[in-house]
Amino acid sequence: MTERFYAGDDPDRPLTAAEQREYSQQLKEYYEHTMSEGQGAFFTIEDGDIKPTRMGRHWLREHRQIFDRWLDLKPSDVFVDVGCGEGYYTTYVARQGAKTIGIDVSSNVLRLLYTIKWPFPVTMTTVNSDVEILPLASDSADKVLCSHTLEHVLDDRRVLAEIQRILKPGGTAVLAIPLKYTLPNAALNRVIDLGRAILKPGKKAAPRLPAGVLNRSLIGVRSHIRHYSVEAFHQRIRDAGLQIETTAGMWFHDPRNWLVYQTQPRWLLYELGTRLSKRWPALGSALVVKVRK
Repeated sequence: MTERFYAGDDPDRPLTAAEQREYSQQLKEYYEHTMSEGQGAFFTIEDGDIKPTRMGRHWLREHRQIFDRWLDLKPSDVFVDVGCGEGYYTTYVARQGAKTIGIDVSSNVLRLLYTIKWPFPVTMTTVNSDVEILPLASDSADKVLCSHTLEHVLDDRRVLAEIQRILKPGGTAVLAIPLKYTLPNAALNRVIDLGRAILKPGKKAAPRLPAGVLNRSLIGVRSHIRHYSVEAFHQRIRDAGLQIETTAGMWFHDPRNWLVYQTQPRWLLYELGTRLSKRWPALGSALVVKVRK
């Protein structure tokens, strides 16, 4: 397998070995010592109790339901969650008793997982590892979940190749990512560019990287270090040798977005947005894809 790391100044230039080591260390430090965006925005943890926030409850519930339905775990399944975090999705999907393995780069987050009082008993093995090299045998997993992880890693192609490797022939994976290159964002960017041209003539806009390209300036600064379009992510999946079975768009989720704060807590608006996004994924801000090896 060819290892490919992308640089922000030139999407076609692989990172050097020194850059790979430096950025890998920065990511490790970031996730060991900085809480994820989800904690506080979408849920809180107090004395072992994990509770969705007003803003996160619809988003988290919708993800749980679609993961549960599409993976359809059986007690005999070997289930792997790549980038499991604190286990919010892992434990729910695995509650039927599958042999469950959660893998995450942050040892602190994995320790947090074991302090949470889950409402259903789950027996799982956790592994503290970089998800770009999964410590599992080839053809060993029946089902894989990779939820909102690929936008956090240096080489998303490598993670997808690893998921393809560990899946058994005919095995299923469910992949979820945020979307940035969407119809609403394109419209917003045009408005911003027009306002800049009127209010600050001559001022150039910051360069916008192609969809899916690693943005090195965000490494160790923000959790999302690349942004996707529907087409770019589908191509990533096909390049990894996985077959796309089903795709669904998801409604807004960015906790820093003003529109999210106004619409996501309101059930009717969220339900409308969810229905539109599932029919036209490029209207939403996240994507969930079911694939098969």
